[in-house]
Amino acid sequence: MGQREKKPGRWRRWLLGVLATSVALGALGALGFWLWLRVPPTDASLDEAVASFTEVMNGDWEQRPEALSKLAGAIDRNPESGRAHLWFGLANLHGFLEHRDELAYAIRASRAFEEAAELSSDPSAEGWRAFFAYQAAESRGEDMEGPTQALLDASAADPGFTSFLAAVSLADLPLSTGLPQRTLAPLEGAGDCGDGTTYSCRTAPLFPYGPQGYHATVGDLRIRLGDLEGGRQSYARALEMPNTETWPYREQFEEWAAGADARAAAFTDDDPANDPEDIFFATGDRACATCHER
Repeated sequence: MGQREKKPGRWRRWLLGVLATSVALGALGALGFWLWLRVPPTDASLDEAVASFTEVMNGDWEQRPEALSKLAGAIDRNPESGRAHLWFGLANLHGFLEHRDELAYAIRASRAFEEAAELSSDPSAEGWRAFFAYQAAESRGEDMEGPTQALLDASAADPGFTSFLAAVSLADLPLSTGLPQRTLAPLEGAGDCGDGTTYSCRTAPLFPYGPQGYHATVGDLRIRLGDLEGGRQSYARALEMPNTETWPYREQFEEWAAGADARAAAFTDDDPANDPEDIFFATGDRACATCHER
């Protein structure tokens, strides 16, 4: 009888030991995941961090880890800053677009854009959240109906810039979807800086050649929709911007513009299999660099 009375105690101790081991292993796993995901912060103001990431976007990609650390430090300084979270999301998006198989960039970008959309009154924060969600869903091969609608809704709420993100994402989809057609009017509306130019509000240290990238994208979309003459006009506008002589992609774009007739013909013939899929802004190594690289 005495031995039988001790068995429940031994089982309880064994179960408690198993539970404690499981909890400890789970905690170690969570700690390992956190350390893997975490960006070690560097004490920096948000302006310093933004300046560092601007250098990355201007072509110094090797400085991305430093910029990420400075942005993480800026968030530590002010965790309620929607602007800090937005820039941290952009820096991780930059890494994600280069390395889509590296999960840490995707997780950090998603969290940062969610925080930015919640904390910031800037409508572009929601635009970037929707754009990243679209890119991530596309990379995972998921159903795109929800992410597409969210991106279109964000574009309607922020025609100043999110319309560009929507156009870049949707312009090369089949015309039968009706989606490329929905991006043109908002994109055209985004070009007016209020002073009759598309230069004064679209040029900044972060995107020194924003006007060129903008007009190139409008031109590509117009040709995609069958407006060859309108496309040519947009291409000409891109090359008329005040600083085009120093644009690193000027020669590439001049060759691209010279191929407008061939692309238009491919779009309008009876063989959808030969339709071009690329747009100048988002093709190959010049993706995003079209506007940002010095």
